[in-house]
Parts: sequence; C-alpha cells; structure tokens
Amino acid sequence: MKVKIWGTRGSIAVSNQRYHKFGGNTTCIQVTSKLGTEIIVDSGSGIRDLGSALMMNSPVTAHLLYTHYHWDHIQGFPFFVPAFIPGNTVHIYGQDKGTESVRDILENRLMSPPNFPVPMSVMGASLKYHRLKDRGRIEIDDSMTISYAPLNHPNGVLGFRFEEGENVFTFLTDIEHTDETIPDKEPLALSQGAKAVAYDSQYTPEEYPSRVNWGHSTYVAGLNLVKAANAEKLLLIHHDPGHDDEAIEEIEEEARKMADDMDLEAEAAFEGMEFTV
Repeated sequence: MKVKIWGTRGSIAVSNQRYHKFGGNTTCIQVTSKLGTEIIVDSGSGIRDLGSALMMNSPVTAHLLYTHYHWDHIQGFPFFVPAFIPGNTVHIYGQDKGTESVRDILENRLMSPPNFPVPMSVMGASLKYHRLKDRGRIEIDDSMTISYAPLNHPNGVLGFRFEEGENVFTFLTDIEHTDETIPDKEPLALSQGAKAVAYDSQYTPEEYPSRVNWGHSTYVAGLNLVKAANAEKLLLIHHDPGHDDEAIEEIEEEARKMADDMDLEAEAAFEGMEFTV
C-alpha cells in the first residue's frame, strides 16, 4: 500500500512562513491499496488539495473514513471537489453520535446555514454512507482489510489498522494515553507488527502535564506503544498549531534519540510525505 500525508496539523489550520516544512493543513491522509483503491482518512483542510489531485484521473471512486467529527477533522469536506462531480462515487464511513449518523452530521451540522451556504444536495457525486460500530472490520477490496477500534479521546474516536498480507499501517490520531509507559489494549492491538504507526504526538512530555484530559499524547507514549507492539516506526502526527517548524524539528530530534535507544525509527510527518508499506 502507498500512504500520502495531506494534512498534519491538529486543532486548527495554520499558515505563515514558520510552518512551511511540516505544513499547516489539518488531518487528512490517503492510503492506496495495491489494487488501486483510494482510501481517505478524515477530511481536514488537507482534503482540498487531495481532491484536486484525484480529479486528474476521473471518474473518481474514493472511500472516506472518519476517525471522529471534531472540527479539524471534517472542515475540508465542503471543499472536496470530487464530491460535486456527477459520475464520481464517494463512500463515507463513520460512527453514529447519539441519534445522528455521519450523513446527518455532515449535512445538518457542517453544510447548512448559518455555518455554510452550500447544501450537500448540490453535490453531484454518488454519496454512499456506511455506519461504523465501536469496533469491526471493513473489506475494502480483495487485497486490503481495515480494522478499527475505539481510542481514548473526548466524544470518542476510532483508530484504524490497514493490512495487506504482512504489511500493516496503523493510524492513531487524537489519542490520549492513560499511562505513558504501558499502552492501552486497543491501540496496542491495532499496532501489532505494523511497519509504521502514525500516532498523535501533539504535546511534548513537558507540555503534557498541563494538558491532561485534552485528548492528545506525546512521542514518548507513542514510542512505548511501537515497542510493545513489535512495530518498526513511529510517525509523529497531529502537530500542535503552536509548534512551528523549528519546534517540530526539536521534537523530532528528541524522538529520534529515544527511538535509537529502543532500536526503533521515528519521524515527524510533513505535508506531501509519501511512503510504501
């Protein structure tokens, strides 16, 4: 499978010259199976550029998975061009929240007045909705299986495990550890044997004590998870909007030092990053 990062930022998008290296768009990643199936995780502001790239090969069929519906993870959906074009198909996967489905949340909360002037009814693509449970599996195509399970975050969030044979990529955004040393069972199970684990490393170990219960984690907890799961690499994601390029470079350097001591790899995600698992 191929993975490309289109949005690395958490909480809110940022834009100035100090955010050039790692990017300022909020969460959006693209996973392409070896059979060519296009999978998107979250529609943060990064999905706008992803949509433009997908339109270079029409018609578009894409599978959009939602970890959760906090603003930074859905705000780009109204600007996802493929959803407006007849002949395209977008499968949308998400959990119900109370009595509201993923469709209700996008249509009634995101794309409706006074929040947004353009209703979902003008989207010309075929939008197909799929309800996700607390945990389960999604069979995307004959080569890829996706497993998902709940993580620790206000209002709930899902983590995803992408598998093609022995090749595994795990995506764990908006997760808060309950113990920085001992991983929780759900992220541990999702990360077992992964080639790479993308993990919410929004805070430094020094920042975290003043942000307990805010729903985010540190590279220390991420590396301990990777080690316990017999995985290979930590990918730091969901960068704090207050961390500019210089700050993230310093965090990455500290993470790499710790990773070297643990015989692991660590790298901070940046917009445009591509890799094969």
